[in-house]
Amino acid sequence: MSAMNPTPRRRRGRIVTVGEFRDLGDLSRTMVQADNLFDALGEIRVSSAGQPVDAVLMPARLVKGSAAMTVDAFRRVDPSVRLLLVASTDEELQQVEGGPNGFDAVLVQPLTAIGLEEALRDGEPAPATTAPSRREPPPPAPVIDVLPTATADEVAAPVDADDELGDTDLVEAILTDPGGLGGRALRLIAQQTGWSDLAVSDAPPTDDGVGCAEVRYGQRCYGILCSRQAAARQLHPWAQWLARWLALDQGYRDYRTMAFRDELTGAWNRRFYEVFMKRILKQASRTRRAVTVLVFDIDDFKRYNDDFGHDAGDEVLRETVRLLNSVIRSGDRVCRIGGDEFVVIFADLEQPRKPGSNPPETVEQIANRFQDQICKMNFPKLGLDAPGNLSISGGLATFPWDGTDADSLLRHADQLALQSKRKGKNVITIGPGLHQRRH
Repeated sequence: MSAMNPTPRRRRGRIVTVGEFRDLGDLSRTMVQADNLFDALGEIRVSSAGQPVDAVLMPARLVKGSAAMTVDAFRRVDPSVRLLLVASTDEELQQVEGGPNGFDAVLVQPLTAIGLEEALRDGEPAPATTAPSRREPPPPAPVIDVLPTATADEVAAPVDADDELGDTDLVEAILTDPGGLGGRALRLIAQQTGWSDLAVSDAPPTDDGVGCAEVRYGQRCYGILCSRQAAARQLHPWAQWLARWLALDQGYRDYRTMAFRDELTGAWNRRFYEVFMKRILKQASRTRRAVTVLVFDIDDFKRYNDDFGHDAGDEVLRETVRLLNSVIRSGDRVCRIGGDEFVVIFADLEQPRKPGSNPPETVEQIANRFQDQICKMNFPKLGLDAPGNLSISGGLATFPWDGTDADSLLRHADQLALQSKRKGKNVITIGPGLHQRRH
């Protein structure tokens, strides 16, 4: 997928370079050097509003044959950062200028401060007035990948020159397939070394003829890198390299989970609701299935905070989520979108039942059972006055009758929840879509 250039904007701050670029005058003061493309992405991801990243400067050799993939990876993290490619030879320049590549500018070596400054100006193409250097570019740094083990056939498969793996393939795997880096990593090592029998095992092999090295980063061990074609001392640097990519992959998955989770209750958050609904509604539309959302809040929740303190209120929220997770189906999701406001996505698109099996529970049955059980909940931190005092009011809206997207369904369900409040609380109001679904 080719990326579109971002809209023009004012200069913001630092320049991240992949590798070292010298003799760039005052611009060097604002440069941060990254060892590879993934580290450059990390610099952008963790940059603050006070010290943002204005541009990324990278050698053309790192994106050979994968320009569009590289651009797409950076645009996903921050579409406003300018992406500048630097060619070292005529051949590299022809390759990157041979077609649309999505970069904001293509520069040539030797790079000058004036040329870079012009390329950084919004909306202006990079000048190519300086002839590229005739010296050979430095050899590419070893590229590294990560784990789920590749098969022997995948590792030993002959590699086409245009099919070689690099940093961009690893970055793409981390961004689009968290946890799926292993096969690419082992194949990349095989491409670099010629070792075709690489594997990662849980324990050291008992065979004396197998070289092995621990894949460890910090306190965490990811396994043992093994090969009959290499000695332990040869495997060791690759095992260290592999461990770092595995740690990056795990870290990205952890941060992604944190970005979609409510820290207090463990429920999913509003951001997750929007992402998940976009996917599940597309699937429901294709399979002609209904998806229902329940919006509810806890009646008079403020009183619990006032009477028993915020610790007790937090316990109510956590226990509410725990109870909900115990009554919903495996494909359903609980999201906390406000202080005491929740959304339950009934997205378990039931498969056809087997003859003689019990009918699946309906959304109304699940919602009513939850409503009944929460009224009977006992919260130790609330004391003796708590049992029977807790209730909820909510509304049920169903795709496609009550709304065709995540926002319209949420609004409709929220309006129905307000109706429930007006009816005296401890009420769940059902939208017309659920009635349509019955018939």
